[in-house]
Amino acid sequence: MGATKERWNEQEAILLLQGAAKLVQEIETSGTRMPHSEREQYHARLVAAHDARDMAAYRIALEGYAQGARKAYRKMKPGRRKREEG
Repeated sequence: MGATKERWNEQEAILLLQGAAKLVQEIETSGTRMPHSEREQYHARLVAAHDARDMAAYRIALEGYAQGARKAYRKMKPGRRKREEG
């Protein structure tokens, strides 16, 4: 990671994690859960980015985690989604 590596900011990392966790929790409240294997992959990417203290990689990992939850929600059967939302 050359000169483009962004300086690690623990407070920002915590806020970003809390925001992503809240979004995923809201999606999963609908009864949608991403596959366990995918969840493990997202968590591994988060841990790796945190250990590397790489904010850009951390943001990307969190966005991937949120996208995974959105993807699982979109795959939910439409009838089931409407019953749970309504």
